[in-house]
Amino acid sequence: METDKVKIVPVLKMVLRILLGAFFIATAIMKLLSLDHFELYIFSFQIFNFVLSAIIARLVIAAEMILGFFLIFKILYKPTWWATMLMMGGFTLLLVYVAIFRNDSSCHCMGDLVELNPAWSIVKNLVTIVLLLLIRRETPARFRGWKLVGILGVCAAFVATFVCFPLDGIYNLFKKDKNPYNEEAFHAFMQDSLMRAQELDTGNYIIGVVASGCKYCKISAEKLQAISERNRLDDSRILLTIWGKEESLAEFEEITGDSEFRYVTISPIQAVQLVNGRFPTYLFVHNGQVVQTADLRQLTERGVVDFIPQQKQASSHE
Repeated sequence: METDKVKIVPVLKMVLRILLGAFFIATAIMKLLSLDHFELYIFSFQIFNFVLSAIIARLVIAAEMILGFFLIFKILYKPTWWATMLMMGGFTLLLVYVAIFRNDSSCHCMGDLVELNPAWSIVKNLVTIVLLLLIRRETPARFRGWKLVGILGVCAAFVATFVCFPLDGIYNLFKKDKNPYNEEAFHAFMQDSLMRAQELDTGNYIIGVVASGCKYCKISAEKLQAISERNRLDDSRILLTIWGKEESLAEFEEITGDSEFRYVTISPIQAVQLVNGRFPTYLFVHNGQVVQTADLRQLTERGVVDFIPQQKQASSHE
């Protein structure tokens, strides 16, 4: 009987180790599939600019993938175990701060597929830490070719995060189509009574053409709101022309929170004609003329900040 127990314990520890490794890889993939929201969540702490936030998001995901992979194959086991514990401890302390000082409904630790608030994420992390303690003592991998397997695992993690999901700046280098708008439709649109009432003839404005039910339109609006908040931009110079079902319009406006973004409802046909059916499209307008266009990936923090003045300049026109 005692001999059976001795045999079962290593098997249970092996199963637990593989499950934990698979769990880390799975959570990394879930974050990767909702990468835009994870980037915005890191950016929302207003510590790093958007480019650095995007890089950090990918590094965190890659680290989770690598640690999970290394746990499964017991590669460099002791350093891997300690690195995993430090990561879980660091994330738990961050979540404690978030739970106390922020009102976040989700911490995006498992992407958008499984939404957990900070409190439940802390519980998840504590359970994970306890399980990690159970597999602390393991013999490192000694199978033939383990170094090559480790290198391939690291390469796969970075290819997944930085190549399959490239940074916006890299994406824009290879994107030839600059999302052209319909110039004739734009001038007709600007003569509409609703648009004339917005007084966009003088100065710099960003006009977003979005659909209320479009996932990427929502992400772009959230991104623009975060950029504006961090840099204290004059929100009144940002106008979103939106179309969609009435119930989804109100939900869309909630995304931009307390910002002073202006909204104008337009017809689907008018929106399609204006930007050739490409949503979201943002028109950078100077003195009533479009000088630049951008989609979700081309909407950069530097581009927005250079174009829209800060709040203290809200009363002056260029």
